[in-house]
Amino acid sequence: MIDCTGDADVAYRAGVPTEKGNADGGMQPPTLMFCLGGVDTDKLRLSIANAPPQARTYLTDFIPAEYFGQNHQFIVVGMRELMAKAKQERGLQIPNERTIIITGLKKGEVWINMTRVKDTDGTDARSLTRGEIEGRAQIDDIITYLVNYVPGFEQAYFTKTAPFLGIRETRRIVGQYVMTQEDVLACSHFDDAIAVASYPIDIHRPADDGCTLIWCGDCYDIPYRSLVPQKISNLLVAGRSISATHEAMGAIRVMATCMAMGEAAGRAAKISVRGNRTPAEIDVQELRRQQLERGVYLRNPDGTRAPAAEHAPAA
Repeated sequence: MIDCTGDADVAYRAGVPTEKGNADGGMQPPTLMFCLGGVDTDKLRLSIANAPPQARTYLTDFIPAEYFGQNHQFIVVGMRELMAKAKQERGLQIPNERTIIITGLKKGEVWINMTRVKDTDGTDARSLTRGEIEGRAQIDDIITYLVNYVPGFEQAYFTKTAPFLGIRETRRIVGQYVMTQEDVLACSHFDDAIAVASYPIDIHRPADDGCTLIWCGDCYDIPYRSLVPQKISNLLVAGRSISATHEAMGAIRVMATCMAMGEAAGRAAKISVRGNRTPAEIDVQELRRQQLERGVYLRNPDGTRAPAAEHAPAA
């Protein structure tokens, strides 16, 4: 069986050791994304691209201004001082210190990643219900801020929310290997790597309104052993609930990495069933070979790209 619930529901109920949150038990708060229409996205991006050099650092946390001059589809992360000004002048209750705007597929459409619902437990139905209510309640003040302070939002209007809260963190299993922050920041290589990721450590801190972003400068491996739980022999876990610390989970929790882990887990399960072996007993090098045959990006122990098979089998 493969547990891709994101909450390690199957593993937890089967008796696999699990952990939640950081050293204090605090989990990253979820976000309810919402969408606005009527945004002049060109005005927004050019206000950043054409800002005086001394002002650019106040507008974006880490994305170069040149990016906004070249791209019609973009993401804005920053505007901390602008938001702080809006909070002070209008008494807005926005539990976030950054503006996060993502352009949508339609002209004038943007998605806003700014609600922040602290102390929500994604494994508890009552807590999730409270979180859904609180997330929607935060939207009004965020829109007031955007319309009155951010260029391009003068005619913006609300269109829709995501169908439910986006949960960043709940349970993590304790597996044969626990990925750590040091593994991510050292761009670590593993002999049993089944996926390669490059997303930074991105932690929406549980105890305040800030966020921690740390890059390793390159990419890092996901070891197969982190998908193999302790105590239960016929189970694999993939997604954000693999065996990792709170900090490492902040890097591997995103969709692209979770998809890569899911593909590896599915292929490992096939090898396990056909070979009448437990997931812990399979030949991981055989798994890696099959991954490469299907075009998966993997690395050699020295960090170079592992060669793909010359003739991949039919799907």
